[in-house]
Formats: sequence, C-alpha cells, structure tokens
Amino acid sequence: MNFHCTRSSFGDDPYGLSKNDIGNGWQLFLDDGWTEQSGVFYKGIGSSWCKIHTDTHVHIETNQLRDFPIYHNDDSVSNFIKLQHNVPVDGVVHVDGKIRIEFQKDFYPEKSEDPLSFQECHKILFDTLVKNISSFDTQNNHPVLIPVQNGIDTLTVRSVFDHLGVKYQTFDLRDRPKFSRLGEKLFDENWGFKQVMEASGSVIVTGFYGDEYVLRNPYYVNALLHDRGVDLLDEIQKTGNSYMTKYILSYGRTLEKYKKIDHDKLLSMICNDFQIWHLNDTYFFSPLKDVRLLGLLNADNQTVLSQITNAGLSRSIIEKCNPKLMGLIDAEKNHTDPSWFDNPEYLKLTQNKI
Repeated sequence: MNFHCTRSSFGDDPYGLSKNDIGNGWQLFLDDGWTEQSGVFYKGIGSSWCKIHTDTHVHIETNQLRDFPIYHNDDSVSNFIKLQHNVPVDGVVHVDGKIRIEFQKDFYPEKSEDPLSFQECHKILFDTLVKNISSFDTQNNHPVLIPVQNGIDTLTVRSVFDHLGVKYQTFDLRDRPKFSRLGEKLFDENWGFKQVMEASGSVIVTGFYGDEYVLRNPYYVNALLHDRGVDLLDEIQKTGNSYMTKYILSYGRTLEKYKKIDHDKLLSMICNDFQIWHLNDTYFFSPLKDVRLLGLLNADNQTVLSQITNAGLSRSIIEKCNPKLMGLIDAEKNHTDPSWFDNPEYLKLTQNKI
C-alpha cells in the first residue's frame, strides 16, 4: 500500500512501481497489488485499505485508523518517501490544483473519568479481538500466516484465532528475509518492516500495536500513571523480575524526562504510531490496532500495573482462548527475537513524538 503522487520529476524509479498519468500534470506511482476502476485506485483488506480517487480531483481515503504515514510538500504526496510535512492520522489529503489537508471533526474519543476493573478491560480486549478476527475471516480469501514467535502480542492474537477456529499456517523467521527493492527501503527506514517478510498473495497476522493499544508502552503508561500520582519505576522495583522489567529499565532516565503528557496528546501519539502496512501483494493484519482499545486508558491502577509489568491482561486472553500457548510465552519481552529485530530507533522515534 505504497504510493507516490507527484507533479515533479520522479527520475529513474528505483523501486519497480507502476506509473499512472492522472491528469493536470500529476503522476501516481504505485507498488503491486492495486486495482483501478473509473479513476479510483484501491488496495487493501477489510480492516486496512486505501482508495486514491483521481476522477474529479485527487483525494486519499483510508480506514479510520490509517496504517501508514503520509508526507507532502508543495508538489508531492507520498507514504514511503519522507517529505517536508507529515499528515496526522485525522488529516485527509486533497489535491485540487494544490495540496490541502482537511481535518476530521471529533476524531478522537472523549476521555472518561470512570475507572475500569480488570474484568471490564479483559472484556474490551477479548470482544475487540473476536470482532476483528471474525470480521477478517468472513472477508478474507488469502492464505493466512502467523509467525512462530514467543512474544505476548503475537500469541494473544494467535490464541483468538484458535478460539474461533480460524485456519492459518505458521512460519519461522530465523533467517533475515529477502525483500523487493521497495521492501528493502522500508526495512532500512521503518523498524516494523524488520520483523516481517514478503509473502506474495498472503496475509501475515501480526501482534503489532500491542504495546501501544494495550498498556505496555513504557512512555505512555509512565505518563498515564504519573497523572495519577504513581511512579512506574518505583513500581517496577517492587515487582522484581517480570516479563517487562528489563525492557522498561532499558528506557532509563528518558522515562523521567517524559512524564507529563496530557490525555489528548497521548491519544494522538498512539493513533499516529505507524508500524506496518501492506507491501506489494503481501498484506498485514494487526487486530490489536483498534480505536475501541483506547478505552483501556481508563483501566484502574491495579490493572495498568498488572499489564505493564507482566502482561496480565494479555495473558488472561491466552488463558481463556488457548491455554496451551501459555508455555510458549518468553520469560522476558523480546527475549528470543532474531538479532535484526533489535531496534533502538523505535525508542528514538517515540521520543521524537513527545
């Protein structure tokens, strides 16, 4: 789901994209997997898609929580070439003579003051995953692949596939995968693409966004707890070794620096975190990215601490859906990941958003 729309010279395209003249001197370059009908280019699956309208003027339409960044300058719009300006997730791109951004009203959910118990949070997470995976299954006609990884988020998602009886095949990423030319660029510049592969005509199911939407991103949870008078590092010291201990401590003093993030800023940071999107004719399904899961920010302190230290909420889903997977969970976050997964730039990327 990669595009570059421009009225300036693109030079010798090094990525093997298709070129489409869309009028008024504009050209649209696309990776594989797009279809076109009556001037509307489309690519995606039910939960993650993009339409580029070119019939009257250029208009980029996506699912509610767009899965990719958008950049623009005065004469180009792209989601894989970094340009002068970023388009926030609530921004809609129009090109009618010039590039303009229209912002959606009431995009972010309102803050609730009512704390949620562990069981209420469990229900939100379970119901959201069941709805997302059930909907995906009814619409999908591609082979489904799930990586053999021991991370909590992948196993949480996989357990719900098992619970619903949705068929899939597993694959192991023990060797660095080979990518297309475009894939190599995304691999080099975006940490999420270091943890996937290209599998032509297939959907790869991921646990991406689990930290962000399910209360395990250290920056976000630290700010959430600080607003309630709770110090995350103090609580980590009390718990001793847990699934998240070493990972949280790796953030070091930067946690102290970024304690004060208000609720609106926190929502914006979570929703503008773009980790993975379709590449050529490989599709990615990330059911943990869902606006309903933002309600977990209202979890009570005990639930938040259970999740940020030992992934208590996520474990409760696995225990309910397929307890056989419990024994596969790593003792520590990222403990058995391949070496090329280790990416300090994600920490830097998060810092830059604060």
